Amino acid sequence: MDPQSIGTALVEWFRVHHRTMPWRTNSTIYHRLVSEFMLQQTQVATVIPYFNRWIEKFPTLEALAMAPENDVAKAWEGLGYYARARNLHKTAQILVSQRRSFLGLWPQTISEWEKLPGVGHYTARALASIAQNQPIAVIDGNVIRVLCRLNAITQPFNSKDQALRFLDPLAQRYLPPDQSSAYNEAIMELGALICKPGTPLCGECPIANACLGYQNNLDLPHIPKFKKPTYVKKQIERIFLIQNDALLLHRASSKRLHRIYELPAHDIFPAGCLKEISFKQIGQIRRSIAKEHITEIIFEARDTTDNYLPENTTYIPLNQIHAITLSGPHRKWLNDCLKKHL
Repeated sequence: MDPQSIGTALVEWFRVHHRTMPWRTNSTIYHRLVSEFMLQQTQVATVIPYFNRWIEKFPTLEALAMAPENDVAKAWEGLGYYARARNLHKTAQILVSQRRSFLGLWPQTISEWEKLPGVGHYTARALASIAQNQPIAVIDGNVIRVLCRLNAITQPFNSKDQALRFLDPLAQRYLPPDQSSAYNEAIMELGALICKPGTPLCGECPIANACLGYQNNLDLPHIPKFKKPTYVKKQIERIFLIQNDALLLHRASSKRLHRIYELPAHDIFPAGCLKEISFKQIGQIRRSIAKEHITEIIFEARDTTDNYLPENTTYIPLNQIHAITLSGPHRKWLNDCLKKHL
């Protein structure tokens, strides 16, 4: 089979076997924009309920653009990587304010998409191709895997970026005429459902007869090959402090958690500031972000000297904790911990 025939076969398979997703059921450019931001670093199953609630709260680009920053952050709570929410909000505001700058409101080229906050190389290509059916091949982790197995590419890659650069010219060859949107979704869907990271379901694959990796009995579970990433272990000590039915929280200033509440870190308190701190931990949170494995150990404190409060910390009444935007892992831990206080 020639590459475009393979692309066409994938489109035909996709039309029958695709998963139902809300941004596919009602495939507007706004819905695609929201889904692409949410799907960065997050799995489909996690995104779907967030997407549905988001569209109910912000049904149009204009509604999102006019929404207060706190409402946007609260709607994103639990998805993590909060810069995505801020950038999506800013993008909506820019697009609405520059309505006359773009034909039909939306950017028309990859370069125009990439000028918007939070829209990088992959997202720009996905929006231009999937949302606007432009003849552009989109490459994500699933596509890398499918193309490498399909073409028996066994060379190791140092990084995903290196794989993208290597595969981009090849990926373009599979685009069927005028079916870029369906094709790009099809090849990504094939990678998610059939050509899986572990053992692929080759017996169910619509293009198995054209797959060089399958036909040559290659070790498919180990294709593609990537250099193993190096993870950094990080430990953070957190403080749990309640006074007068209010919990002390810190409003983060980091780029990743800008203005999101979290339990304050021990090291933001001066030495000797905390009274009667118990070094018997009352909780632990483990999470991984990018290439960091983070362990957060939570200690209970009774008070601070002279009512000292570090910068960007404040007491939030326990009956109002539900209304603020909290770091997802901290929300989950606090929901269990605070039951005895409420």
